Amino acid sequence: MDTLVIDEKLHNLIRELEFKDAKEVIKDSLITEILYRVLKFSEDVERFEKKYNKNLLEFKKEYEAGMEDFKKYDDLMAWEFAQQGKDYWNKKLEELKCVL
Repeated sequence: MDTLVIDEKLHNLIRELEFKDAKEVIKDSLITEILYRVLKFSEDVERFEKKYNKNLLEFKKEYEAGMEDFKKYDDLMAWEFAQQGKDYWNKKLEELKCVL
């Protein structure tokens, strides 16, 4: 594992911003970035739920039972990607909470 060297100017800035230490800054930054990613994926999921007035599983079941529709297929792929991204980053957030 690499060691992070904090010079005096950076240390003073960390204190001025009212962080306890560099570890807290890193933790805060990681949580902020992960929450942003969860939010962006959640917005995509919500957009599809509103567009089709159903959840992903309902939409997928309906799509698979119907005639081939390339527009709906594209939406299904994008929706699944968004849901997987949301689930992945929520899991990473929980992991981060356990570690720190």
